Amino acid sequence: MIETNVNAHALSVLIEALRKFNQFDPKMQVSTVLTFLEIAKADMKGEPCTNTDVEKRVGLHSGTASRNIYYWADGHKEMKGGYDLVDVTVSREDRRKRLLSLNPKGRALANQIIEGVKGIGKTKG
Repeated sequence: MIETNVNAHALSVLIEALRKFNQFDPKMQVSTVLTFLEIAKADMKGEPCTNTDVEKRVGLHSGTASRNIYYWADGHKEMKGGYDLVDVTVSREDRRKRLLSLNPKGRALANQIIEGVKGIGKTKG
């Protein structure tokens, strides 16, 4: 019984974290959520993150990764604006690579998600 409650609680924590993404698009694909989370994780660790990193970590083809990145950034010529949560800059060493980082608005969302998970994750006792 205790394990069942712990498992249900763990799922509740995940559901609450994912609800933060509903405000952007209730039909958002998991790979789009993972794209933001991978960029946020690298940003929080102070590590660089590139479009190639997103492709590998999320398991996406180049075009899909680019679309997901620009979804969180300032949009793309083939889509109406993005959500302006991620900054994209061209690498000086390799112009094919895009350097990705959260801007203040993106960090605020990441912190909301983290604090929500921490708060819900605390056991009552």
